[in-house]
Amino acid sequence: MADDAPILDELRAMAVFATVVRAGSFAAGARALGLTRAVVSHHVRALESRLGVPLAQRSTRSFSLTPAGEAFRVHCERLLDEAHDGIRGMELLRAEPSGEVRITCSHHFGNKRILPALLEFRRRYPSVRLHVAMNDSNVDLVQKGMELAVRAGPLADSSLVARRLVKEPTMLCAAPAYLRRYRAPTSVDELSQHRWVVYPPNQKSMSLHLGEEEIQVPIRGDVVTDSAASRLAFVLAGEGLARLPAYDAATLLAAGELVRVLPQVQTAPLEIYLVHAQRVGPSARLLRDFLLQAGQEMMASAS
Repeated sequence: MADDAPILDELRAMAVFATVVRAGSFAAGARALGLTRAVVSHHVRALESRLGVPLAQRSTRSFSLTPAGEAFRVHCERLLDEAHDGIRGMELLRAEPSGEVRITCSHHFGNKRILPALLEFRRRYPSVRLHVAMNDSNVDLVQKGMELAVRAGPLADSSLVARRLVKEPTMLCAAPAYLRRYRAPTSVDELSQHRWVVYPPNQKSMSLHLGEEEIQVPIRGDVVTDSAASRLAFVLAGEGLARLPAYDAATLLAAGELVRVLPQVQTAPLEIYLVHAQRVGPSARLLRDFLLQAGQEMMASAS
């Protein structure tokens, strides 16, 4: 416990600093915290001493952040927000959660992974209403009134928070019917000569790893789709090769309906993220934490 004392002091000082920044002055931050200005100043000075850089320029009438303070502010505010969210989450557990959550996810992954978790969430929290929008395109969360989105890859919008939900292994696959018509590739070089089911539609190449070597393979095919479910259906019909996530391929490989192509080649995993605004309501926080926990359990069971 003695070893934890310094970090506890630093965490307290970070919370004080974040409060001062949000309040706009040492005096206002002290009032918000119920502390004296001298105590607040002591915490910030201790933090500056620990970091070895000044965080703020202050006088009796003005307060402004240094470049180091501006950069460090982000971490301190995130710490404070997480603490508040944790407390609110525990408050929700003491009472029967209610309200509504609006969430969007793709049709295929949503039905495979998210829908079972949402059904369990409803069994556990029957008073929370769910509005579930299945959509394969990335939607504007604010414009569509969505609080949570489940998407492959973090979004480019830096104002949103993207937390990895699951990391699914993938593999190259084809149907036996396709491999009867076209000789199965025996090397990575032969992949460019094969037909592919192209997904997503803008994909022109695929990055593969053979040992330590990274290889870019051109992707061409007569079937292009924006739907993961359609991709799987076309592959099963013998229309071409595709990189498939394990949750699609595993049972079909075992049943002989799919064949793994070049098993020595490593393909990039499919990373699924839970995306939301910086601040979300209590019901959305409850579902967010529930899905993140479900994602950890999915990855643990797959490993």
